[in-house]
Amino acid sequence: MVALLALVAGIATLVAGSGQVAEFGWFAYAPLSEGAFAPGMVFLGPQQITGWLLVALAACAAAFCAGLAMGRRSR
Repeated sequence: MVALLALVAGIATLVAGSGQVAEFGWFAYAPLSEGAFAPGMVFLGPQQITGWLLVALAACAAAFCAGLAMGRRSR
């Protein structure tokens, strides 16, 4: 039950935060002005990080429950 709730919460958080762009930047100087810009990099916002953490928690809880169910001895 906990795994299912964490999975639903994680997916809902990811969907809600999918349109947000991570905001950060330099304001005083350009520290790597001679460096090349890497346009393929993806930055996650706080809401997306929370969503992925909840999905990972749900996966761990589901694996734990599956291990308990498979490891039970029948008498």
